Amino acid sequence: MARPYLGGSSAGVKSLTASATLGSSDSGKVICFTPPSSAGALNITLPACKKGYELKIIQIADYDTAACKITSAEGNNFVGHLQAQTGAGDNAGPNVDYIEFGSGSVAGDYVSMVSDGSKWYIVDSCMKVTTNGLAFRSS
Repeated sequence: MARPYLGGSSAGVKSLTASATLGSSDSGKVICFTPPSSAGALNITLPACKKGYELKIIQIADYDTAACKITSAEGNNFVGHLQAQTGAGDNAGPNVDYIEFGSGSVAGDYVSMVSDGSKWYIVDSCMKVTTNGLAFRSS
């Protein structure tokens, strides 16, 4: 059975190998991305916040040569904490513009989030923390 989301049902998994803007139909999905092997970041733009929207974004291969950036359609509206398997985690501050999977990220690193209609709440995450791992960033 497909996982429900606001407005219909979900196909479950979406794979990305290039930058993309997610839509409301992606709510409830697991988004799997492959880090780019050429210059320039892979950018994932979240849909506009709507109460109950949720996403899990997973890196499916070790870091290659460019970072992955997750941004919000509304700007800096991330709240929460990136938990660390090893080392320290990272807290979202008031001016966080994006979440970055950097050069220290590995296959299996992920971030889950849910929206209350105005913010994206990071509800859990898992990563191997090294320099340039998974982190909140400002432009």
